[in-house]
Parts: sequence; structure tokens; C-alpha cells
Amino acid sequence: MLDAARVTGQASQVEELSPGVARVELKGDLPLGWCGNLAGALSRRGVSILRGSAHREGTGWHVVLEVLAEDGTNTRELDFTALAAEASPEPNGSLQLESFVLTLPRRGAPVELTLRGTDRRGFLATLLERLAALGLFPSRISVETVHGMTSDTLWLQGMGGQPPMERSIDALREFLRSVTGN
Repeated sequence: MLDAARVTGQASQVEELSPGVARVELKGDLPLGWCGNLAGALSRRGVSILRGSAHREGTGWHVVLEVLAEDGTNTRELDFTALAAEASPEPNGSLQLESFVLTLPRRGAPVELTLRGTDRRGFLATLLERLAALGLFPSRISVETVHGMTSDTLWLQGMGGQPPMERSIDALREFLRSVTGN
């Protein structure tokens, strides 16, 4: 029940945990915006991310996700590496958050964003698209959905791993307030 493939320095594994639920692991080089691309591509195929984490390892990534396939989608037939490179259309819907915590560490370190909200298919993809539009990209991610509520933490950097620009942080604050009503 374990499929493995290597494509241009990337490895992926899919392990079925129970009917409709799978553990996906990706390692290697992934394109800029891969996380939003992957989240959007999965959403369009009826696959929800239940929980997961991703972090940089050197120049590549190590990603572990637990996904739930609906609508008869077979996760073992999906090429997750290709989905991470699949361009996303416009963001799918609006975001509504219950709360957020934005932590601004010392100069040069990633900005830490923790948020909570009602989950829906496409939530993470929409969030990551909005963040990318602000020039913010995750360097590390921890996501989880419990009883229909998301609890996500993203460590955000600017393009190419640079520290986020002040105007990006200001725009992030404004965006977060607009989707929480704070």
C-alpha cells in the first residue's frame, strides 16, 4: 500500500491509513508557491488536508500531510509532486477567521502567524494565495483541522527567503483585521 516515485530530485510516498484517509510525504525541491498550488489542486479534486507540516531541508522541503479524499478520489493515483506545480486559478471564495496572532520576531527571522477559523474546502489554498499576493511565503507550516475548525501556524518570509518587507507586514495586518472583524 506504499507508492513511491522519484522525479527530478523529488520523492513522494502515499500510504493509505484507512478508507479515504492517506498519509502523503514529499521530499525535495518544490517550486515557489508549491503549498498554495498543492492545497488548491487537492481541493479541486475533492481532497481535504486534515493535518500536516512542512519545513525546509537545505534547498528542498520535507512535507507530511494527512488527507481525506471525498467523491471517490483515489489518493494513490494522484501525483502530489505534479500537483504542487499546478498553477492555481483565482482564489476560491472568501476567508473568515475567528482569531489570529501575529508575532514579529527579531529582524531577519520569519513572521509567525497563527490563525483559527471555520474550515472549508479550499481554505488553505485561498489563504496562501492572499499571502503570496502580499509577497509573503511560508518557510514552515503546521496545519490541523479538528471538528471543522482550522488551527494553522505559518512562518512567513519574503521572496527568496528574505525577511518580509515592512509594507508586506502592514498589508498582512490590514488583511487579517478585514477577515476577522478586529
